Amino acid sequence: MEKKARIYNLIIVDESGSMGHLRESTLSGINETIGTIRNAQNEFKDTQEHTLTLVTFDTGNKPYVRTMIDNKPITEVKEFSDYKPNGCTPLYDAMGQSLTRLHDRIKDDPDAAAVVTILTDGLENASREWNARSLRTLIEKLKAEGWSFSYMGSAHNVKEVTDLLAIDNVVEFSHDDRGTRSSWRRESSSKCAFFRKMNDVYSSPMMDASEILDRKRQFAREYYGNRVSPDQISHLEAGEIFVFGSNIRGYHAGGAAAAAMDHFGAIWGQGEGLQGQSYAIPTMEGIESLENAVNRFTQFAAEHPDMRFLVTRIGCGIAGYTPDTIAPLFRDCINLENVALPADFWKVLGLTMY
Repeated sequence: MEKKARIYNLIIVDESGSMGHLRESTLSGINETIGTIRNAQNEFKDTQEHTLTLVTFDTGNKPYVRTMIDNKPITEVKEFSDYKPNGCTPLYDAMGQSLTRLHDRIKDDPDAAAVVTILTDGLENASREWNARSLRTLIEKLKAEGWSFSYMGSAHNVKEVTDLLAIDNVVEFSHDDRGTRSSWRRESSSKCAFFRKMNDVYSSPMMDASEILDRKRQFAREYYGNRVSPDQISHLEAGEIFVFGSNIRGYHAGGAAAAAMDHFGAIWGQGEGLQGQSYAIPTMEGIESLENAVNRFTQFAAEHPDMRFLVTRIGCGIAGYTPDTIAPLFRDCINLENVALPADFWKVLGLTMY
């Protein structure tokens, strides 16, 4: 019988009162993530078995850390709706209790893989059992065992908290529905990438336990890949594609288009599409035409996961648009791990990447 990875998905969600106006987008994100895990179970059924544990926390209900779904096979998980924000934020207790419980369950299984997702919009202010030091010690131990951690935070000093807790995969979202939805979409895309990598490992013959552990540690470190395009791009690695703004005639005479022409294989007279290690998006024919071109690019990127696309600030130069106008056109790229966007585009989409 072929070995399978037993993937334990643990989602820890803040249910404190400040999440009240984000209730619908949070529920939508949770259920989208459930769907992502369910799809992975279907796609990788020969190499993976998925379960879900969902924990919520606040001081307005009892108990203040609640296991809403307890290690249930993902095929048995229904749509989640029992989410009523209220009270304060016992973040450390929610994490410490649920991590310890899951560790006790899987610590002796070399084929177990824990994927932990935390979402909170506030600073710890109500825990009784756990503090930052004890939680960091636990997280460092679990990371050494190949556990993956991602932290989606808003409305507090997110990077300071995650540095304190030794969590490397971090995204900060704007404290509104736009940011919340973008954050969950980002999380789902990372989960998809992680599950694909685990499938490759368990499809490989004769990989021993130590090799599998090394891979799990690597995948955990890379869980949130680099999705921010550099401000200046002077060199491309193999498989990387420079995405630039063009005109329909393909007259690559200035700015990023000239750089694409000089360094990355852009072709004079080709106004759109892949050319060498570059991809042209025409920006000068009006916003509707530009949106259609971006949609074609998004489809192309989805069909070529082996390529990594570095999107420049297209449309924000001679075309005269601002990131507030252009960035929303790329919202479907949030789901694509192989597309990097400029930092100010991410800001418009409600996310700050670290």
